[in-house]
Amino acid sequence: MKKKKPIFKRVWFWVLIVLIVIGVLGSAGGSDSDDKASKPTKSEATAADETEKEEEPAAEEPAKEEEPAAEEPAKEETKDVYHVGDTLHDGKMDIVYMSSGDYKEDNEFMQPADGKKYIFAQFAFINTADKGDAGISFYSFECYADGYACDAYYGGEEDLSATLSAGRSTSGYVYFEVPEDAEEVEIEYEPNFLTEKKIKFAFEGDKDSGYVLEKNTEATADAVKVGETVESKSLNVTYLSCFVDSSDNMFIEPKDGCRFITCEFEFENVSNSDEMISYFDFDCYADGRSCEASYYRDDAISVTLSSGRKAKGTVTFEVPEDATVVEVEYLTNYWTSNRVVFDASKPE
Repeated sequence: MKKKKPIFKRVWFWVLIVLIVIGVLGSAGGSDSDDKASKPTKSEATAADETEKEEEPAAEEPAKEEEPAAEEPAKEETKDVYHVGDTLHDGKMDIVYMSSGDYKEDNEFMQPADGKKYIFAQFAFINTADKGDAGISFYSFECYADGYACDAYYGGEEDLSATLSAGRSTSGYVYFEVPEDAEEVEIEYEPNFLTEKKIKFAFEGDKDSGYVLEKNTEATADAVKVGETVESKSLNVTYLSCFVDSSDNMFIEPKDGCRFITCEFEFENVSNSDEMISYFDFDCYADGRSCEASYYRDDAISVTLSSGRKAKGTVTFEVPEDATVVEVEYLTNYWTSNRVVFDASKPE
């Protein structure tokens, strides 16, 4: 009969085997855990990188060159009193104080009062606007001698009075009667009676700046020629003729170097209401400079036309004989300054 081996020996054998296996697995597991512990997680690595970046000094950007500040447009100089040779800008106008001096009247019946004399001041006006009319009148000038108002004198030549369309210019004189012993004489110009603004010019005796208005010989591209008709909603205007003219009155003669030209027109009222036409609605410019109108003709246009009616009439101007471009402008609308330009450069 065989003897059985004790059961406890077999139990301890398997217990030992299990312990060995656990030991091996534990050793392997511990090694893997240690590896995991030594390696930073993704979030930890990102945080570390950001920390390192924060600790690194930022690269210096190259210094930008400072751009020079844009220059502000120079402010126009204004003065309390202007002198011969000065130029100023007011509204649409450039104003040049050209010359001044004493004025001698040849007519023995138009002499100044005892202890007084006539003086003049010459100005140039240039309408620098792109559009719109500008008016000048000698009535806008006043004179003061030692603070006292002086009388204007209207017997001189080339008085300063004109309506200038855009780009046109004029020059002329204002005259006053002042005491011979006046110590301070000032001439004031009021460009706008609504604002009562005054521009002051000092009278300092005989002075001449030598300024000469520039000529503008650029002709208007669409100027109406003789024989052509301009049509609108209210008027049809036909340019009938343009010719060199003369006066039968010996006292009405053009200045030396000038001549009279006359333009004839026909007007037809095609509107349903009355239309007024006047020679005062016409202006003439020779090489850009305003020309004086003359009213010696009996047929100078001035009429009110009812609907469907017609009229003929003329306008006459005194222009330099050597003018290159002569244009007559008709103001069709006072409020909009709309104008029709007629070519008068080659009168018959």
